[in-house]
Amino acid sequence: MARRRHSPHRSTAGLGQHPREVTLERVADALRGLGFEPLEQPDRLVVPSSSYIATLWVSHTAPLMLVADYQERIPVDFAHSAALARYINTWNHDRLGPTASYRLTDAGDLAAHLRTAIRVKHGLSDEQLVHDICAARDDMLAFSADIRETFLPEQYRHPLPPTLARAQDIEALVGEHPSARHLPRGGEVDVDSAPDEYTPPRGAIGGHTCQEVGIAQLEKALDSLNFTYDRLDDDIVATSINAVPFGACIDDNSYARLTAMWDSGKDARMHFLPMWLMCNGINEKSAGLRAYLHVSGSDLHVHVETTCLITAGLTSDQLHTYVRTSLVSILRAVDVISRQSHGTSAVDWP
Repeated sequence: MARRRHSPHRSTAGLGQHPREVTLERVADALRGLGFEPLEQPDRLVVPSSSYIATLWVSHTAPLMLVADYQERIPVDFAHSAALARYINTWNHDRLGPTASYRLTDAGDLAAHLRTAIRVKHGLSDEQLVHDICAARDDMLAFSADIRETFLPEQYRHPLPPTLARAQDIEALVGEHPSARHLPRGGEVDVDSAPDEYTPPRGAIGGHTCQEVGIAQLEKALDSLNFTYDRLDDDIVATSINAVPFGACIDDNSYARLTAMWDSGKDARMHFLPMWLMCNGINEKSAGLRAYLHVSGSDLHVHVETTCLITAGLTSDQLHTYVRTSLVSILRAVDVISRQSHGTSAVDWP
């Protein structure tokens, strides 16, 4: 299950810190401390870059998350749709952290995105917040460089004229909120659902500091949910939940990772693109997970997973919330993809 990436190293500086509520004001302060100049609105922050625009917001749809969406300034020509699909699938397959996806624009081009979402039900420490911002920035720089080099004509690989870039920044700041992509086309926000809110620590304060996370802590989180599992030789925890196989591990010594695996029964030579489009639909409308295809010979397997950066440690509440909410969202995604592709669910719901 191990992945390759250039990831931030674990830091003892964050251990022992107490998480605090995550607000956009606090995120803006952290960005300024890192040298960024965010544009601010009550419902979002916009961080302009020469090749992309980052939009950050707090999503109160359970689970409570800090979401960052990174959109390329220059779209990709539709003629590259199949090649871009395979590139994005490879990115999501091989990398940790943010999820790549694309969507068809009104002009008929393809807008490539990265999106990262951090569960903040129990807040973040200062060190956690900085680590998450920096890790996402590094991923976006690599993603953007690849997209430009591979899919854009050479004359489009340069920064946009300042007036055009500024117009894009303003549109990102005051235009349609990027969370609207979570809704079905023409759908509206469900105002009757109670928003998820920050939960301050309760009980002994010593149990609410950031601690180092290893495979033993992941096992403890699964124990708390009464799941049975097996520890494999390479420090992977294997289990099955509602008839769906899962693996859990600490990847690259930097991320906790939960992955569900489903054999679609489809031939990779015939059905790669239709199945990938289903995965891309999940990635476009979700926050905090990724769906991608794994090709094994001629077999096409669907993987759905979440990751959580652990380089600055986690509290027990943060880890347990990550595991619990991840399992629910992953099963829902497997349910959607299997129903779309086969008409029946691969999830054995109780």
